[in-house]
Amino acid sequence: MGVKVGEDSKEHIDIVYTFTKEKLEEFKDMSVRQRLQWLEEANLFINKTIGFKKRAITDARFEGLE
Repeated sequence: MGVKVGEDSKEHIDIVYTFTKEKLEEFKDMSVRQRLQWLEEANLFINKTIGFKKRAITDARFEGLE
């Protein structure tokens, strides 16, 4: 994942998630419960990595969270 915040007044932001073809195939073959667990773990990782403040830049649901 990469996050880039621009220095212009509009704060241009790029967020890129990259997965291998193998990982996508693995995800496709998971049960619904396993997919949900995987997504919850990915979300937790993102929150720990970039934090709520930076996440709020691209997702209003995280505004005001610490």
